[in-house]
Amino acid sequence: MNHAAVAGATDRARGESPVRGLLLGESVRTLAAFAGLGAATLSFGTSAMLLTTASGLPWAMAGTVAAGLWGAALLVWAVQSLRTGAPAWPRGLLRVAPVWVFLHLAAVALRIWWPGGSSRSLDGTALSAAVLELVILGCVGWLGRQTFRPGDRPAAAGPLLMVTFAAALVVAAITTPGLAATAAGQHAVPHGEHGGSTPSAPAGHHH
Repeated sequence: MNHAAVAGATDRARGESPVRGLLLGESVRTLAAFAGLGAATLSFGTSAMLLTTASGLPWAMAGTVAAGLWGAALLVWAVQSLRTGAPAWPRGLLRVAPVWVFLHLAAVALRIWWPGGSSRSLDGTALSAAVLELVILGCVGWLGRQTFRPGDRPAAAGPLLMVTFAAALVVAAITTPGLAATAAGQHAVPHGEHGGSTPSAPAGHHH
């Protein structure tokens, strides 16, 4: 009996469907990669926001560069993970991502409990980024404890499409509020408006 048969027999003994287990693994992989894309977008937004408010301050410039580099790293990681079908460089990610989770949560706490009173607010961008990074860490950690083989992929296109759509919805629901809190999101034109005043008909005009 070959290894695949043994694995299938083990799954059946546990009462688990091999196809269902593979589909679950694929959904977690897709969610992790999409969360990386969302977190990268938020990092770029944070970098741009810090750049507009830097005013030559060293800490703001350092934050601009750091957020931009982290966004670029997440973008490369997400693309590589989608390309290979598995989380790329998991050890490095599990070491670096918790640092950024801490920094983002610290930024949220600082904005909430800022001594300035009226300047207290919720940093939606940092909060959304921290949530996505926690999603990435949870997915990569879970996948690291599984025994999926490189050839184990569900063949049916329908379930894979549903998994991809669901992962995109989850990431979009977390990313969108964070993007709205950036400087670009705050100055975006609402849907249905065109950014300018509607020209009125000239007064006194008669047909």
